[in-house]
Amino acid sequence: MKKYKNKKIFFEGRANQLDKEELIKYLSQNEATFTRDINEADMIIDTFLPYLEDQIYLKSLDGIEVIELPDLEKEFSEQIDLDSVLMAIKISKDQQRLIKLMGNDYFSDDVFLVLLKFYDWNGEGIHDTDENRDVSTALAGRFCKLQEMNHNVKHSPTAIYYTALETTNPKLLELLYNMPEYKINDKNALSNQPLSTYEVVALNPNISKPLMMQILKNVRVNELRFLASNKNIGELIKKELLKLGNKEITTQLIIANNLPNDEYKTLLQSEFKNLVLRSIELVDEIFEYILKNHKNIENLREVSKNRSLQSDQIEKLLELEDEDININLLKLNTLMPQYIEEFLQKENKFYNISLAHNETLTAEQFQKLSSINDLDVDISLSCNHSTPKEILSELFNKNNDFIKQGLASNKNTPIDILMHLQLDNKYSTMIAKNETYKEYSRNALGIGGEYNSQFKRNTYEQF
Repeated sequence: MKKYKNKKIFFEGRANQLDKEELIKYLSQNEATFTRDINEADMIIDTFLPYLEDQIYLKSLDGIEVIELPDLEKEFSEQIDLDSVLMAIKISKDQQRLIKLMGNDYFSDDVFLVLLKFYDWNGEGIHDTDENRDVSTALAGRFCKLQEMNHNVKHSPTAIYYTALETTNPKLLELLYNMPEYKINDKNALSNQPLSTYEVVALNPNISKPLMMQILKNVRVNELRFLASNKNIGELIKKELLKLGNKEITTQLIIANNLPNDEYKTLLQSEFKNLVLRSIELVDEIFEYILKNHKNIENLREVSKNRSLQSDQIEKLLELEDEDININLLKLNTLMPQYIEEFLQKENKFYNISLAHNETLTAEQFQKLSSINDLDVDISLSCNHSTPKEILSELFNKNNDFIKQGLASNKNTPIDILMHLQLDNKYSTMIAKNETYKEYSRNALGIGGEYNSQFKRNTYEQF
């Protein structure tokens, strides 16, 4: 820049965001020279050294231009010739310079990701060396939302896992997939939860089509299972996944409603028939096809377990007057209120057990089921996330092991009951997975409750 040309610059002290050598090179390239004598300088870089504070102030009064270090670092970050820097790093293989550049907060996210692409992990884990740890920390510090509640989390390798979970940036996801894999402890993992950064990336709906193809070509079953659950895979990926003929992958395609068009018809003739009947999204066309071509009562009993059933479809199944179908339908939250009341009036034990699972009951209906004082109904009520807390407290006082298991897993169970159950080894594992208990624990540690909603929001409601 012209303002540095032929300037004699006084620059003592260290840089902050960058290595000082980067700034020296930048100023030299702009035809500046340097002096160690402040009295010879016609420009000063103020690095806020206390012993120079008065001198710099007096020089500024004399008309000497003073540039504060943060302004110079920001200017450098905006003016950097990134291609030249990367070429120099590539030739010199100067990884230390690259690491220092990645520590610069003034760089945009895009620049950071370009730099990260050139970093060599040397086949080591993301926290196995000091250098890798510094890069992982810089990455998490920039992209991990969890650190907004707990600043120190960026120093943990788990922050990289949550970065993969949270990000909507396709370029970052590609880099995370090509970094060393990090696996979390599966001790308290949710059912079917991704346990590695690669699996999380495969599940993230923001990954690019080329990255989907890369995951597909790598043919690692665990990653492909989560790719099969990804809500944004297209027809080509769905067909390629199904073509693999792997039972786990096909199962995930079915559960995630990611089957290629009309392939459900073929799978209804296979070992996956019942899973398709229970899991496929029952749009009218598919429901009518099943009624026409797979209408035996055993098939329709499987259909009655499907949570996507709509009101008119439920009514058609109720018309069959099959007890097993009725039992399944009574658990569905899409069941119309008039049928809930109708079946409550029947005072049938099996119907009551099913109704106690339904989360759309009114407070009065919950109370009615509770007043029956039937152990099997009580167990169902203990598992229902909508059961009023007062009723859950009453159930706890019945001191039944099966009821306590339901309460331990129920996110609506009062925290004092969860704390009590946590002391018993029989329930401690279930309690550790309870979202209410985990949120309480995080709040106690000062992490904050937003973590829970962030986690659920970004796991794409898979678990």
